[in-house]
Amino acid sequence: MDMSGMDMHGMGGMDMGSSSLFRVTNEAIARRFWYLIVSATALLTLKRGISVLQSRQRRRRTTRTSSSIPSRPENWLSQTYATATAICREFAYPQPWCFTGPFTKYLTPLPIGRWLILAIYWTVTLVFLWSGTILKPSDSSYAYKWEKVGFRAAWVSITQIPLIFMLSTKFNPFSLLTGISYERLNWIHRWTARTVLLTVIVHWSFFFQEWVLADFVQLQLKMMPMVKYGFGAFAILGWNVVSGFGYFRAKAYELFVIQHICAAAVLLWLLYIHVPAYAQSYVYLSIAFVALDWGVRIAWSLIRNLHLLASSKSRVLGYQALLKPLAGDVVRLTIKNVDFTWKPGQHVYLSIPRLRPFEIHPFTIASISEQRRDAVSSTLTLIIKAHKGFSRSLHKAAIGRVTREGTYRAFLNGPWGTPPDLSHYETVVLLATSSGASFTVPLLESMIQEPGCVRRITFHWIIRSESHLSWFGDKLNTLVEKAQSNRVNVYVVVHVTRDDQQRPLQQGGDTVEKKQEQREPIVSVISRPDVSPKEANVSASGADRSALLAVEHDHAPGHQSSMNVVYDKRPDVASLIRGPVEDALGETAVVVCGGPTLTAQSRTFVASLSDERAVHKGTGAQGIYLFTETYGW
Repeated sequence: MDMSGMDMHGMGGMDMGSSSLFRVTNEAIARRFWYLIVSATALLTLKRGISVLQSRQRRRRTTRTSSSIPSRPENWLSQTYATATAICREFAYPQPWCFTGPFTKYLTPLPIGRWLILAIYWTVTLVFLWSGTILKPSDSSYAYKWEKVGFRAAWVSITQIPLIFMLSTKFNPFSLLTGISYERLNWIHRWTARTVLLTVIVHWSFFFQEWVLADFVQLQLKMMPMVKYGFGAFAILGWNVVSGFGYFRAKAYELFVIQHICAAAVLLWLLYIHVPAYAQSYVYLSIAFVALDWGVRIAWSLIRNLHLLASSKSRVLGYQALLKPLAGDVVRLTIKNVDFTWKPGQHVYLSIPRLRPFEIHPFTIASISEQRRDAVSSTLTLIIKAHKGFSRSLHKAAIGRVTREGTYRAFLNGPWGTPPDLSHYETVVLLATSSGASFTVPLLESMIQEPGCVRRITFHWIIRSESHLSWFGDKLNTLVEKAQSNRVNVYVVVHVTRDDQQRPLQQGGDTVEKKQEQREPIVSVISRPDVSPKEANVSASGADRSALLAVEHDHAPGHQSSMNVVYDKRPDVASLIRGPVEDALGETAVVVCGGPTLTAQSRTFVASLSDERAVHKGTGAQGIYLFTETYGW
């Protein structure tokens, strides 16, 4: 084997380019990768700008003439854009498989759209990794065939380290420009780390193969300490990838977060020592992303909890949180006089040191912010389902203080998240299970207050027990009554999927008791302006039940709103979404918040329904936008 020219620098320093044969090309490859990242960011920012302009245009058309359907395309350009959007949605939305086992649920395949994104990313990575690196025996640099691949893999790996760290932060340039919230980028963060782990394996394995062939392994490890730091960085990266698997995160989330942050810090230190000075800029960039994120979050926390921007002069540290236990192991946490605003669907990070020191957890805000100009504060409400850890401590504290004033000093960080703008759709379908209504109820309330282009809203809430109505039942009834004086039709259907031992239904002041063994579907009409209590049917089955679930989606003049409670098995997703979509005159938004099974079924059905109706393909059927939110990220 010809080993000429293989000095200490050329042979295995794993220093990413000590040979001038490779450095110029490899640095160019690294720059091109970030050119692509910037280009993708610019493209998504442009798409966001188009969506904002489209939303404003639709709302202006609504104010000019209330009889128009502003979400329908008006010209060939808007029709072309709508058709392209519909095709992309039909490709991206489906999620055909969803596993439900205690372990296999963490192996559920991604939606098709995410696989397409990964396919593009992997293709780019493979092209950058292998283009021009496979040498033929006739090449003048054939003696460096192992090093050439090793160096290229090193650059392909190190250039993606800042991307991994950027995608892990809550406050980052990508989210600011594109409007894609940090929690919706988390899956890319994990898959990028997994991909880099593979390119790192290529990096060290090609060098190691050369050392083995030259019988140079022991000498390399002895004379080049940076090699050991490289293997250490590989071990830390591998540990973060394995420990970041969903099963382990769910088992001990608090422990996962602490060790994940510590391991990431050690990884950057090891990389700083391992890579040469001219490649350390990628380590600095990673640190910059983290420093920006932590700096903004700390400053934001201080501003919130010291009330530095509040109109009042109160400087009480934090907020006073009132805990109240509800049925179904749920806690209602209420904070009055909150001196900041938020958008419906956003979340805050909550910390109560008295219960769990050094822990902070995200929860969706279940109320809307006061938007009146003369208002100085709002009431912030969180509906928290107790599982384990922090949420279980909250529930125990709420139960223990049932007879006393259950208040605690709380600290908030946020609001965070970019919820969907639903004001420019003609029809909106909101679908939630259990505490997922914390996300959809504020959206419903905001649209009733300011409908924009929205004319019809169908709200489905699936709960296991009638007692769970205490979470949002009064609020929903109030919203239905409020909608009657507005120009938007609101249809609320609460699906109770498990009978209580003895269930009283109020109808016109009379109590009708249904035993648990009676499996016939029950419908209780809570509020309906066009149906008196005497006219309302208490039970329904077959075609009658289908009609009730459709909730009379007619286009007759006048405004109708209702709230129905249906006692039956868990409804099929198709029966909840199809009716409103088929009756819509303009574009429909479907918002789903629930477990992975519900969101997967919704994704697949919306895509198939769009394809079935040939949306924006000459049939007159209008677009269907889908937004899904899950309990965990």
